Amino acid sequence: MMLSAPLSRGITEMTANELASRQKKALSLSVTVIDGGYSVPSSDGGEYILSYDDNGRLVCKCVDFVIHKADLEWRCKHILAVMLFLERSGISNPPSIKPIIRKSRYDAIDLN
Repeated sequence: MMLSAPLSRGITEMTANELASRQKKALSLSVTVIDGGYSVPSSDGGEYILSYDDNGRLVCKCVDFVIHKADLEWRCKHILAVMLFLERSGISNPPSIKPIIRKSRYDAIDLN
């Protein structure tokens, strides 16, 4: 499940390297289905509970996601782990949560 589709977006969008790094980490995370969402372990031994917001968007409460939540296409490693879980489980109709990536952090900045 390596996603890639460079498209132009706002300044917070994910670069290909950021996405690849998170995807690699997501491969080692376990996902548990719970009432109303998914449980994914955190790096400090706890867990994050992921759920869908009112718009059907999968959301996480980790720092990475919270910092970038204004970017509707941002994916933390926990969301990517859930996407991989859904794909491997054969869930045929998961929400559309494909990330948008760009070449660098600065390609959308107009310095004029």
